[in-house]
Amino acid sequence: MLSAYKKELKAIREGAQRPSEPRHKPDSRIQCDTRLTDQIETLMRSLPPAQRNRAWTMEELVARLNGRYNSRPCAGSVGVALRSLGWTRLRDWSKDGGGRRVWKC
Repeated sequence: MLSAYKKELKAIREGAQRPSEPRHKPDSRIQCDTRLTDQIETLMRSLPPAQRNRAWTMEELVARLNGRYNSRPCAGSVGVALRSLGWTRLRDWSKDGGGRRVWKC
């Protein structure tokens, strides 16, 4: 038994590879591996400047993004990602806005 262990250590030391065994099984619940910040940047790059620079509601953003474990991400995670990208949250007090929260880049 000890000699098999020594042979394995020697093989590793000499550069031989062990049989490939995954250390962790992939999580079957994961639906999207792309980080939210990357998804937001990709979305904004795909839009024309007039649409990109307007105010966005959280509902609009959530509807266009993919969640990690669900089809859509939660609003809290999207808010954290937006803040890390430098977005700010404002209130739209115009006649049409009615005081709703919007996000601007």
